[in-house]
Amino acid sequence: MKRKLILFCCAWLIGSGLYAALVVRQDKNGHIVLSNTLDRISGGTNGISFLSPSRSHTVPMHYQEKIAALTQKHNVSEDLVIAVARTESGFNPFAVSPKGAVGIMQLMKETARQYGVINRYNAHENIEAGVKHLKYLLEKYRGNIPLTLAAYNAGEEAVKKYNGVPPYNETRNYVRRVMSLMGMSYALSSPAHMKTKIYKYISPTGKTTITDTLPADIDGTVEVIN
Repeated sequence: MKRKLILFCCAWLIGSGLYAALVVRQDKNGHIVLSNTLDRISGGTNGISFLSPSRSHTVPMHYQEKIAALTQKHNVSEDLVIAVARTESGFNPFAVSPKGAVGIMQLMKETARQYGVINRYNAHENIEAGVKHLKYLLEKYRGNIPLTLAAYNAGEEAVKKYNGVPPYNETRNYVRRVMSLMGMSYALSSPAHMKTKIYKYISPTGKTTITDTLPADIDGTVEVIN
C-alpha cells in the first residue's frame, strides 16, 4: 500500500510539473515524506530517490521578465541563461540536486556565497548569481560557450585539468543539451595536446645530446630544434 502511495504521489507531482528533484523517503515510523530539499533529511541516502526536473520548454512569464532584465543589466545572452535554467532545473526554484545544488540556476553553496546570495531558494537572487557566474566564465574563456558550460557544470578545475571540455558523460551531454536549446550544435573532440619541445644540447666537451628534457645544470649551449 505504501509503495503504491509513493508511486502515486511521484506520478502526480511529475505530471503537474510542480517539483524537480523531489525527494521521496520513508521515515523511521514508516510514514511517507515528500520533500524538495535535502536540508530536511538527516542520515544517509537510504530510501531516497530523486525525480528528474521538468523538461517543459515553456518559460514562466515572471521568470522570463527577470531573466530579460538581468541579462540586459549584466550583458549576457538571454538565450544562454534560459537554456541553462531549462537544463538545470526546468525553472523550479525549489529544485535540489543529489549534489546539493539549489534553485533555478542550481547554485552550490560556494558559488552562492561568491555572489552574495543569502537565500538560494529566492528566484531573483538565484538567477542573478547564475547570470553573474555565466558572465564571469564567458569572460574567462573569451566567449567560448562549450568551455563556459563545461565549467558551469563540472567546475573550472576540471576544464583546466583536461585543457577543454572534460571527458565526463554528464558534462558532455550537458554541453550538447544547452547548446541544442540555444539552436547550436557542437561536436566534442579531444583536447589539443601541447607539442613537446625537443632540444639539442652541446656540452662544454663537445658532446651533442638530443632530448626532450634539459639537464639540471646547463653549462653548454642549447637549441630548440622543433
